[in-house]
Amino acid sequence: MNTQAANTAHSLYALYETLPNEVQQAFLEELLGKKQQELEDLAFALACKQAKTESQFLNEQETQAFIQSLSQ
Repeated sequence: MNTQAANTAHSLYALYETLPNEVQQAFLEELLGKKQQELEDLAFALACKQAKTESQFLNEQETQAFIQSLSQ
């Protein structure tokens, strides 16, 4: 992410933080409703990145359980 994009994202989040709780909740509900798959993919990618950074990997049993959970 370039510096300008990071600054814009930070500014938008700062604006979000100033909103009343009920407006924040409504925004999150609409965002999730319209961008659910993108949010899930991003959350997964960020979790993988964090696990890699922390050298936390799944053992064989955890890997199999995870793979099975994807097919349900």
